[in-house]
Amino acid sequence: MDNLFGFPSLRIQQPGKLLPTRASYEIFNGARQLLATATEAEARSRVKLLPQGVPATRILTVTTAGGTTALTLTTHTREHLTELAGPDGEPFGQIRGRYTNRHYTLVDEQRQTVGKVVGDLGLKHFSVTGPAGGEFARIRKTFAGFTKEMLTPSDHYKVEFAGPVTQPARILTVMIAIVLDLTLYEPA
Repeated sequence: MDNLFGFPSLRIQQPGKLLPTRASYEIFNGARQLLATATEAEARSRVKLLPQGVPATRILTVTTAGGTTALTLTTHTREHLTELAGPDGEPFGQIRGRYTNRHYTLVDEQRQTVGKVVGDLGLKHFSVTGPAGGEFARIRKTFAGFTKEMLTPSDHYKVEFAGPVTQPARILTVMIAIVLDLTLYEPA
């Protein structure tokens, strides 16, 4: 996991499914090489999908293209908190949201703030800054294509890094794109 997302530009895409039973994301580098996938651990049956909605706690496993588990994301929707754990279950960091869905704080395993994420009013463009200010990344919701946009809940994101950034901040920045999608755009 040391250099898993060590690229200046990354793309996060959801496979296009009409009624997905679990959240799934594919993470690519700028050359469209698959780096990792994030898949929700528990599927919901299609019959129960609409009446029950999305559960309050969701667990996604991030695996490398080679099939090795890299991270586990546990999203607590009501608390606006996502906890990240390493492959052995050791704490890796947190993504803490505020109640507006526009402001997030990236926190490493030692509970130190490594970044702040602020979105525009349209919730399509997000700026990631370090604890002392200074933008080091941008996240943008991109057009997934006419068919996907009209017929599926699938979304695409682009993460661009402006320069060098610590490994925890880089990984948390990539994972915030998934958290944003789960929070803002997944069907409730």
